[in-house]
Amino acid sequence: NCHSQMIRPIVSETKRYGEYSKPGEFIYDRPFQWGSRRIGPDLAREGGKQSSFWHWTHFENPENVSPGSVMPDYGHLLTEDMNYDAIAPHVRVAAYLGAEYTDEELNNTAEVAYKQAEYIAADIVAQGGPAKAYEKQAVALIAYLQRVGVDLFATEEPAAEESAEPAVEEAAQAENGDGPNQDAFVVN
Repeated sequence: NCHSQMIRPIVSETKRYGEYSKPGEFIYDRPFQWGSRRIGPDLAREGGKQSSFWHWTHFENPENVSPGSVMPDYGHLLTEDMNYDAIAPHVRVAAYLGAEYTDEELNNTAEVAYKQAEYIAADIVAQGGPAKAYEKQAVALIAYLQRVGVDLFATEEPAAEESAEPAVEEAAQAENGDGPNQDAFVVN
């Protein structure tokens, strides 16, 4: 209730938070995360703005990274263990309601979530955070925050074009009899 995840299409909000929210961004939110009180900043474009360790520190004591913050600490997320097996039923319900998941995500939910947690935890450790952060609930929330709003502006990586040059070189070497695999090409 303290944060919203919807940037309204008015100048003051787009200047502060970025591109206004689009309808498709909320398609899988149940319940929706729009919020109404807006005590804290909008989180719709939070993904990638802060480091994972920043979020860890913020949950521990928000004033350490945001002086004057009125947010309470969420230190319990840093000490309570994550139950990866409890995630699967939520993923199945989201899939039933239309969220798109791969077969791997549906059939090996705990393993997929654990790999994501290891990635976030490694980032936290690399920035000076504690070891074994992947065991804690905060990592799941940090993973979520690091994704919020990033898909809207994501672009697909162009497919790597295979170069014809190596094949041409190998053919020339084979023709001269000095290539590593002289029988690979038949030259007429």
